[in-house]
Amino acid sequence: MAQLALRCAAVLNLLVLFALLPCWGPTHVTAEDNASTGNGGGGGNGGQETSAMSPIPPPSANPAAPNTSFSKPPPPPAGWIRARASWYGTPHPFVDVFAPSRGGGESAFGILEWGGCGYTNADGSLPFDKSEVSSYADANPDFPGSCGRCYEVKCVDGIVLGRNDEAVQYGNWYYYPEHGNAVDNFNRSFPGNPAEKDGYVYVRCWDPNRTIRVHVIDICPCWYSPKGQEPYEQPSCCFKNSTNPRSGQHEMDISFWAYERLAHPMYPEMMLNIRPVDCYSGAALQLSPGYINRDTLYDNMVTTGWSWFPYYTPTHNFNVTAPGWGLSGSAAACAEVAPGGGMTWWCRGCDRPGYQPFYGATSITFWLRDRYTPGNVPPLKVMVAQQEDDIYCPGEAYLNSVSPSARGEDGWIQWSLPFDSTFNCGNRANDMDKISFQSVGSANTWFCLDDLKIEHGDSYDDIVQMKDKIQRRDSWFVCIGTF
Repeated sequence: MAQLALRCAAVLNLLVLFALLPCWGPTHVTAEDNASTGNGGGGGNGGQETSAMSPIPPPSANPAAPNTSFSKPPPPPAGWIRARASWYGTPHPFVDVFAPSRGGGESAFGILEWGGCGYTNADGSLPFDKSEVSSYADANPDFPGSCGRCYEVKCVDGIVLGRNDEAVQYGNWYYYPEHGNAVDNFNRSFPGNPAEKDGYVYVRCWDPNRTIRVHVIDICPCWYSPKGQEPYEQPSCCFKNSTNPRSGQHEMDISFWAYERLAHPMYPEMMLNIRPVDCYSGAALQLSPGYINRDTLYDNMVTTGWSWFPYYTPTHNFNVTAPGWGLSGSAAACAEVAPGGGMTWWCRGCDRPGYQPFYGATSITFWLRDRYTPGNVPPLKVMVAQQEDDIYCPGEAYLNSVSPSARGEDGWIQWSLPFDSTFNCGNRANDMDKISFQSVGSANTWFCLDDLKIEHGDSYDDIVQMKDKIQRRDSWFVCIGTF
């Protein structure tokens, strides 16, 4: 009986393993501009080490020593995550004080626009207030689908921690006590660093009970790959994938304007309690796996979990949210693209179990409008892919050869594409995490898209539960056969 139990356990383990292994399909590469690496997230007075425009190496410092003067902050309450944050952005006149010490010019403090989630209009404007945005480290356990996700954020009084929850000497951060008389945008003075004599950073929050809500609009990569340079490590964003003393923590770099709502920006980093919440109601969401919108990808704005990138836009004419240009006067995503250009929706890291937006997909529906000739079918094809491995499903939908499912006012046209028969993803369907609309015309195409959805036959939870039941049943029959 003991041997039988071991054999059954082995079978169960193998079934679970095979259920998680990917099934490889044919490769399909298109001429997309892979502009989705982001700007490196933060880069402010706090610990994000680089910026997109002018990355500079972090300051050298001695290894962090155990803190003996102050106890570390208490653990977060149930339902919350302990994290750490620096700030990024270019708030004048505050950064003018630090520019000579920090070096690298304004961009050394990072920029909010043109982030790794693509939420920027052609004129550089963002759809969210600058005091309500953040980046999120790609090594965080709940990173998949974090673009557009909202977090409730609370400052935590106490020592700034790093690897193994040890205090980190302030020489590891961009901390300049010689500028301690700098005031923030509310004309508030620096409350001081009680641990400065010991070589650490101790944060005094303005109000430890205050919370703010931020949208994730950017990515803080553990390994940053700026154009024309070799990739290099950004330890603050590496979670536990680095031995650097700055690693070891969830990292959420928040904008300068969000940061100063919680603590004085003279502090280079602060500890946070964070939790994912609904962007509108503020209701708490599941921690792991993180919440994504599996059903609607765009409705007035890119929805939670999805990044958006137009590519090959020679006229620099695009809007992630164009008010009044959508269905019935709503907002739409619009772009004028060159031949081979288009729009891409990508749920970062969502090929992993627990996310998988195309798991159980039955169709993809959307509305399109050709802005040059409203009512005509724009010369586009639709593709489904997995971004991480650059794997495309072999099927493509050329819209000029597919009958629309409906026509609306002002030249809007709807399509509903059956998922399996259109894209032929086969066993790789569960791994897909990207959908792209690409121009196949011979001239520039200017189109708007609204109400983009993935229809599912069953909810993701129902599918997972059914799969678990089948695995348990098959395992039971295998084990019975061993008698």
